[in-house]
Amino acid sequence: MIETPWGPFPIWLVYTPVVILGAALGSFANVLIYRLPREESIVSPSSRCPKCGRPIRPWENIPVLSWIILRGKCAGCKQSISIRYPLVELVCCCLAVFGVSWFGFNYSGFAYSMLFISLFTLIIIDLEHWLLPFMITIPMTIIGLVGAVFFDLRGIWDCLFGMAAGFALFMALLLGGKALFKRDAMGGGDVVFGIMAGAFLGWKLTILMIFLASLLGTLMAIPILIAGRDISGRAIPFGPFLAVAMVICIFVGDYILKWYTGLIGL
Repeated sequence: MIETPWGPFPIWLVYTPVVILGAALGSFANVLIYRLPREESIVSPSSRCPKCGRPIRPWENIPVLSWIILRGKCAGCKQSISIRYPLVELVCCCLAVFGVSWFGFNYSGFAYSMLFISLFTLIIIDLEHWLLPFMITIPMTIIGLVGAVFFDLRGIWDCLFGMAAGFALFMALLLGGKALFKRDAMGGGDVVFGIMAGAFLGWKLTILMIFLASLLGTLMAIPILIAGRDISGRAIPFGPFLAVAMVICIFVGDYILKWYTGLIGL
């Protein structure tokens, strides 16, 4: 049995809809990954084979299972379908189950499951297209804000100050980077990401997230420099580091802050 806001329920009865919803969100994540960078509608037209353009029938669009049944090939042109599609669906399903099992079958579990799936989607898009789409970050900001106002996901003032801190810090980095390097060091997507992060983390952990993301980026660059590779003039998207740092802050951020304040005697 597992506790829910409506009382105890059998585990299978709780997690079955979570698995189904997670897989469905994974299918939607595939749509976002493909269409948002191309500035295409996520509503219409219906899903089609990327190679022959044939509309995908409902039974061919069942997350994970359809790919297995069709043996990874389009039912029309018989061309192979990338294994990434079922893998994204499977990962999102696992993230939904993890979010609910860790935070509970309640609003927090729903909000963090959505957040983890969104961060995973943002990582893929940013790695491929250098984009952090507003269509993902803005709805997640709203989910975080609603959680603070109505469900005690985070204190309302901490949430609002976090959103303000995220906006101010990332805007400062955007403008400062442009003034220093004479080009855009980051974009508006990073700024909205900062607002989203602030809604979930509060102002202290948002600052920590930026520090950790910068540290992770530096640690990744060091082995490349040691190997003697020239990375001058090159850049890598900051979004994946922000996403990983945000997850770290969610789970151990408070412990890191407590350790640091104790270290400096505060």
